[in-house]
Amino acid sequence: KSVYFAHCTSEMIFITHLLAEDPEKLAGPLLADTYVTLLKGRNAWYGQMLAKGEISLDMGDSIKGKG
Repeated sequence: KSVYFAHCTSEMIFITHLLAEDPEKLAGPLLADTYVTLLKGRNAWYGQMLAKGEISLDMGDSIKGKG
């Protein structure tokens, strides 16, 4: 499982750097939650708030009220 996770993580980082305008801001928990939201539909809080414009990538990954 750890090898699979390492490959998934490297793929997420690669895809993010290809698609994002400012990929350095998408890191750590925010990157993980974003991909979980996109791929699995779980923990969609970040995705919903980003879509509504209530949070931004500049706020980082420690955001008050994350459910």
